[in-house]
Amino acid sequence: MPKTKSESKSWRIASNSLILFARMTAITVINLYAVRLLLQALGQEDFGTFNAVAGVVLVSSFITGTLAIGIQRFYSYTLGEGKNDRLSDIFSASINIIVVLTVVLFVLFETIGLWFVNTQMSISPERLDAAKWVFHFSLATMLLGLLQLPFTAAIFAHEDMGLFAIISLTECLLRLVVTLLIGISAMDGLKFYAVGLFVVSVVIFAIYAFMAHHRYSECRHYRWNQSGVYKSLLSFSGWTMYSAIAGVAVTQGMTILLYVFFGPLATAAYAIAIQVLHAFQTLSNSIVVAFRPAMVKAYAERNFVFLDKLFVANNKFIFYLLLVVAIPLVLEMRTIFGWWLGDVSEDTIVYSRLVILYMVFMSMHNPVTTIVQATGRVKLYCLCVESVILCSLPATWLAFRLGAPSEACVVIMILSCLLAHIVRLFILHKLYPQFRFTPYLCGVVLPGGLSAMITALVVFGVHYIMTPSALKVFITFAAAAFVMLFSVYAFGVSKEERQMIRKFMFARFAV
Repeated sequence: MPKTKSESKSWRIASNSLILFARMTAITVINLYAVRLLLQALGQEDFGTFNAVAGVVLVSSFITGTLAIGIQRFYSYTLGEGKNDRLSDIFSASINIIVVLTVVLFVLFETIGLWFVNTQMSISPERLDAAKWVFHFSLATMLLGLLQLPFTAAIFAHEDMGLFAIISLTECLLRLVVTLLIGISAMDGLKFYAVGLFVVSVVIFAIYAFMAHHRYSECRHYRWNQSGVYKSLLSFSGWTMYSAIAGVAVTQGMTILLYVFFGPLATAAYAIAIQVLHAFQTLSNSIVVAFRPAMVKAYAERNFVFLDKLFVANNKFIFYLLLVVAIPLVLEMRTIFGWWLGDVSEDTIVYSRLVILYMVFMSMHNPVTTIVQATGRVKLYCLCVESVILCSLPATWLAFRLGAPSEACVVIMILSCLLAHIVRLFILHKLYPQFRFTPYLCGVVLPGGLSAMITALVVFGVHYIMTPSALKVFITFAAAAFVMLFSVYAFGVSKEERQMIRKFMFARFAV
């Protein structure tokens, strides 16, 4: 029996999710290997210098993410409305905005940023020249990434995730090649690496621009002066940027509070935990990217029945996939950290476990945020939700003043995240009246909680009866995947979803 249009869309989203998950896994493995090679090739001092100087430029990276979300939203919404003739307007407007922003950032970084590198950073005089190379070429690489956004947004809006996965994997492999060539080149290693990454960015920019130009007719710039689109893009991106700044402020603010109250050791332990948080964010985002264009299109089409199905599926996909990794990782944290970093403090273990719990809860906002962004009315949402999140900073300061232990900062982050999620749901209901609390509770929260509890209990039993070893870690992760699949199929999905899973499985594997 041929699939319906809705089923075809659902299968495409599921396929895209798996493609992006495989992409993320491959890139993570390559990057971990590349970091090890880079540290060996540059040495600890030059490696630290590169990260410190490049970090000055990357302070503005939240702008890139914010603009990417805004442009993708308007692309997807316009496609959903069927107004394909307006896509070139959005493309041209986004190009014009980004060109102006690129010039502004270039001037700011080549003046204030360069002054900061020259006078405020503790760089040894003999390595200052190489550090300047890193700064200039890192800036050029970042600006090229910014100019690339309209082309990648078009790819995402058209849901060509296979193309995106191939290009991004190519970029990762080219960066690895640059790392391998450091020892062969007669050029200073730090300079060579900075120049090499810039060359890679030029190649990748050219590929994105070429592919988008030839696959999508709207990716052609022309002079156009309608202020309405500019206003909408900038307003949407501005409020989204407030959310991004709030997120950075909380994580960095906690670092400062830990340093003030507990010193550098606690701060270092928290910094390692934040690396774990970033890894889980990457995993979560790889799922969101697959669902976001389809959800925005469904809203623009006023196909609210399909949008509600995508909303539930996105929630479940994120929650179950994160738990498959989170549960065994929390249990085997000490062994895995021993392989990765050697002996670590107890604070590092505690922070990292709490951060994983925080990230699982935090990731559940993505489907809600996607629908709110689809409506285009993000001001109230960003103001209320992010203000709740920011309250965790003064609450942590007060807790520390009253003698709370250092891990209280992450506990407060978790509590503020849960409170913010309740606020999110109420605002979602206000902006999207089709959302109902009872179906969300019965269709997402309760089955998700039951599946999580069953998986956690079984995996804990496996973890408890085995002695520490590599085999134990492997079996713990395998048990989490197997039990989660069973519990999700039995309790975590609806009867309709179960029938759809069976139908797709038979279609894919029937001889």
